[in-house]
Amino acid sequence: MKTLCFGLIFLSSLFVPFAAVSAPPNILFIVADDMGYDDCGVHGCKDVPTPNLDALAAGGVRFTNGYVTGTVCSPTRAALMTSRYHYRDGVFDWIPPGKAGMNPDVPTVAGYLKKAGYRTAIVGKWHLGEQEECQPLKRGFDEFYGFLGGGRSYFPDQPKAAGVKVNHYTQIVRGAESVLEKEYTTHAFAREAVEFLERQKGSAQPFFLYLAFNAVHTPMEAPDDYLARFTNIVDKKRRTYAGMLSAMDDDIGRVLKAVDEAGVEDNTLICFISDNGGPITRNAPNASMNTPLRGGKGETWEGGIRVPFFMKWKGHLKAGATFTEPVIQMDITATALALAGVKTDAKWAIDGVDLLPFLNGVKTAPHAMLCWEYGQQWAIREGQWKLTYAMPDKTAKTPLLGLYDLSNDIGEAHNLAAAHPERVKQLQSDWAAWRKSMLGDTPAADVKPKAAYDSQ
Repeated sequence: MKTLCFGLIFLSSLFVPFAAVSAPPNILFIVADDMGYDDCGVHGCKDVPTPNLDALAAGGVRFTNGYVTGTVCSPTRAALMTSRYHYRDGVFDWIPPGKAGMNPDVPTVAGYLKKAGYRTAIVGKWHLGEQEECQPLKRGFDEFYGFLGGGRSYFPDQPKAAGVKVNHYTQIVRGAESVLEKEYTTHAFAREAVEFLERQKGSAQPFFLYLAFNAVHTPMEAPDDYLARFTNIVDKKRRTYAGMLSAMDDDIGRVLKAVDEAGVEDNTLICFISDNGGPITRNAPNASMNTPLRGGKGETWEGGIRVPFFMKWKGHLKAGATFTEPVIQMDITATALALAGVKTDAKWAIDGVDLLPFLNGVKTAPHAMLCWEYGQQWAIREGQWKLTYAMPDKTAKTPLLGLYDLSNDIGEAHNLAAAHPERVKQLQSDWAAWRKSMLGDTPAADVKPKAAYDSQ
């Protein structure tokens, strides 16, 4: 569905009234990597069926203006873990091998939930630091199966890797010990998630599972049986992308089935996002599609920051509902913490908001404004208006400043800056104040992206 509604429309609450929950709900975060906005059926994708993602969206709330804080992976993952803008905690860009990770002192959602009595686990991609103090088992997780870096092959490691010195960036580990994975990693991560869920069956202890696929990030690698599904797609890269996406969708289906079979679907909040928009011209292009949005990964156009964004809590959130006000991935974290009854540390004030009062109609718009910065590029959204300072095309050296009315121009095609100079001035002032609150007087040159990302 490519025609999206804007404005505040509450014909009825999106929250289903229910009796007081006797125990805090389980929490399941599912994150895709570099998935295009248009690459799921519910958003209009025609060439790659995504029945499980579509069912997840249909079973709960679809946020048509769902954003992430980062235009690339590590920043979004940091803010998801902390419910804080990633700039606050030293994550300005993707984290290369050997470089410092997210501030190890800032509390994470896993740490908060663990203290609240949850069993916590992460499966898949971490990318928030490979130093010991930054690794998942030091950041609130009881269990970890995956890899610490930003990308790796999807196919099994070569036997010669067994027993040799661990590459802490790409090696699959269980806890802190390297393992030799024999399955396609997307399938392997679903397998591990399912096994975790099976172990929770019958337990009175609530769980938090963070399933972070590296699909559909490069390298472009799909199993032969999935490639065979898409012989009708002529473009080789798009065909491989389709196989990778289809595999992930099937595996999400396996995980959702395991939630049901564990008997906890009615008491599990399930959230899905992509970590940023699909990379269409730069930043490791993977043949994803962001239609009808402009731009992609690594940019502050809508195509870089607006993502598929679904939330399901069977029996508590209305199935098939849409929420049209802007939200951001930090809100997922804040909502989970609120449901768990967690009081966050005032020293580490969060920026996300609990979405439930907005879904039940008690409150209106979750955010007066949302802001972004990535190197020279930045953006601010207030209501229907967005001021975007971003690269007009892949060859540009200087960003373009434009004002857009997203209520009728989500493709950011019609620059209204000349017609509304006072609004431009106000939005620039608001963005500058926000930036100062995040980064003080740090010049943009000190937090600009690494050019090497194009090869990642």
